[in-house]
Amino acid sequence: MHDSARPHVDRHIPFRQEGWGITLFIVLLAVGSAAFATVVHKRTYKHPTDVHFRAAGAASAGGGHGAASASH
Repeated sequence: MHDSARPHVDRHIPFRQEGWGITLFIVLLAVGSAAFATVVHKRTYKHPTDVHFRAAGAASAGGGHGAASASH
């Protein structure tokens, strides 16, 4: 049955590090990007029910454009 199979020949295949530097760079870049996004999110995110949250288009307390147009 298996008489036609070739016998096993031991061959040494040397280890090559051809792409590991680029792989390490990409992995570190991904981890750094995730860490940066987490830091920015934690510093800038305000929950919609936060008392300091201001909706888009709402008049500011400083009297910006809304106060100027209301006086005319």
